[in-house]
Amino acid sequence: MLRENIERILREYPSAKNEPFSGHALAHFLRHDFPKDLESLVDNPNRYKFTGSAGQGTWANCPWVAVFDILVTESAQSGYYPVYLFQENMKGVYLSLNQGVTEIREKYKDNPKHVLKIRASDFRAQIGPSLEEFQDTPINLAISSTSELAAFYEVGNIYAQYYNSDNLPSEDQLISNFRDMLRLYELLSYNENIPTASSVREQDEPYISKGTEDLRKLREHKRIERNVKLSKAAKKNHGYTCQACGFNFAKFYGLLGEEFIEAHHLTPISELKGQRVTLDPVHDFAVLCSNCHSMIHRFEKPEDIEAFKRILRQRNIN
Repeated sequence: MLRENIERILREYPSAKNEPFSGHALAHFLRHDFPKDLESLVDNPNRYKFTGSAGQGTWANCPWVAVFDILVTESAQSGYYPVYLFQENMKGVYLSLNQGVTEIREKYKDNPKHVLKIRASDFRAQIGPSLEEFQDTPINLAISSTSELAAFYEVGNIYAQYYNSDNLPSEDQLISNFRDMLRLYELLSYNENIPTASSVREQDEPYISKGTEDLRKLREHKRIERNVKLSKAAKKNHGYTCQACGFNFAKFYGLLGEEFIEAHHLTPISELKGQRVTLDPVHDFAVLCSNCHSMIHRFEKPEDIEAFKRILRQRNIN
């Protein structure tokens, strides 16, 4: 399936580019069928968004199919993600851990390519030694113009594996590489924006006393809480009054406090196994004021809002 999909793009894309773009079967295949097949290879597809592109209104010189961890990014414009990047000459394809280019180009006007190179180097340092099949050497998309978007993906590469059209690996090997790439993606997403050791020790030690594995799960828990989309949805559903102590920022601060509250992820850290993540903003979140949110992370059972409220009542806080 994966090998057949890659072969089809490499084989059919050159002639498809000479045909009308609108409604073309190959463009539809890249946007829908190929991503859906990748989704079937993942144990927890609700964690990811799968998408592909043959261009917008006209054929892209380098089509792609990507996987976005929705706690990192939901588009190719920002963040970082695994992506199949096809060479313009269709001589091969890269499986690359790459970066969103549009956001960097908009933020850094002078030399965005230099920024992408620096970020790629930093990301590699965060991941550490990669698996043997992935290289940190520059990728070559055989582009006809250095001003093309693909030129930025060349320098944005973090790690990649190249597949020549004349010597594609077996289906099993391609699937194995894809899953290994997702593991690299997971390593980077866990490691990025880690709090310093002192801040973790000061704020969260009671919550992570079992060591490295618990710290890893804590980082995942905090990444979920910081996800803007999930937080907004949780606040919209639960409102802006603390579900533990009843504090309302708008009542106390007026306009300054309107629609301010923090979202707290309720899934116990012990249940964050591997890549398992719950993403329901209604059932998996509570809304808490800043004080309660900080304190509940020091609580033995931070998922138990009712038990936390009983402590507050006993202290005459509620």
